[in-house]
Amino acid sequence: MEIGDYIEANRQALMDWGLVISKEVTRTNGTLLKVPASVRVKDLQSARAKQIKKAYADPSRDMTDLVGVRFVVLNSSDLTPIRTQIEQSTSWVARQDRDPDVEIEQAPDTFGYQSHHYTVRPKDPAEGIWCCEVQVRTLLQHAIAELSHDAMYKATREVPSHARRLVARSIALMETTDELLCSAMEAVREAGAPALGLGRVAADVTRALGGTQDLVEDLMSAYASEIDGSSAEGLRKFVRENSFVVDKVRSRSEEGLFAYPSAAVIAYWLVERLEGRMISRWPFPGSRSELSKMFSDLGISL
Repeated sequence: MEIGDYIEANRQALMDWGLVISKEVTRTNGTLLKVPASVRVKDLQSARAKQIKKAYADPSRDMTDLVGVRFVVLNSSDLTPIRTQIEQSTSWVARQDRDPDVEIEQAPDTFGYQSHHYTVRPKDPAEGIWCCEVQVRTLLQHAIAELSHDAMYKATREVPSHARRLVARSIALMETTDELLCSAMEAVREAGAPALGLGRVAADVTRALGGTQDLVEDLMSAYASEIDGSSAEGLRKFVRENSFVVDKVRSRSEEGLFAYPSAAVIAYWLVERLEGRMISRWPFPGSRSELSKMFSDLGISL
C-alpha cells in the first residue's frame, strides 16, 4: 500500500500509539512539562516526499516518524527523569537515535540542533508495528528548533554562512543560559531543603488528623530566618516531648488555623522557640485568637 494511503487507513491506530506514550510519561512526570505533550501523525505529503528520497523497502515499518510525540521541560536537569522513563519503561522498546550529549562530546566546537530523539515501538509485536519518534528537549532548545527549523533545514536555497553563524551563536548562548538556570534552580532547591523537610515532618506527625498543607508555606516564609537544617528534627522532637499539642489541634479542628494541622503544629513549635518575638511576624491576622491559645497551651505569656 502506498505510504500516504497507509497512513490515512491507520491514522487512528497511529494516534493511539502516540497517546499511549504521551499519557504514560505525563502521568509520571507531567509536572516537569512546560508545554503540553503533543502527538501528531505524519503529514501525508511529507511521508510521500520522504519515501521518494529514502526509498524504504517497507515504509510502514521503516519510516520511524509516522507518529511523533514531543516532551518539553524547563531546563536540562529536568530531562533525566523523562529520558529514564522512556528508556526503562516495560510498556515499549525504546532506542535512542539522537543524543546531543554524545554529539557535543564528539564535536565540542560545534553548536548545532539539540534534542534527544527516540524510536519507540510496542514491546509485543501483536500490538502492532507502529514506530513513534519521541523528542525530549528543553524549552530553550524547543524555541531555537522552532525558530530555525524551517529557515535552516527546510530552506530551498543555500543558507548564508552568516545566518548559520547566528544560529550557532544562539545555541551557544542557549547552553550558557541553561547552565546558569540549572545552577540557579539547584541553589533554590538547596536553600529550600530545610523548609521542605520541616513541612514533611509536619505532614507526617499530623497525618491522622487529615487536612492539607495549606498555609504551611505562608508560615515558613514569615519565619524563614528561623528555619535551618536542624528544624525538621527539632519539630519531631518538640511533638514527641509535647504530645498534647496534636491533641489540642485535633480538638479544635473547627477553629481557624487549627483546621490546618500541619501549619498549626509548626506554629506551636515556633511559639516555643521564639516566644514574644513570634508576634510581630505573625502572617495570619485573622487567626490571632488561635495564636493566643498556643501561647497559653505552652505556658508562655504574651
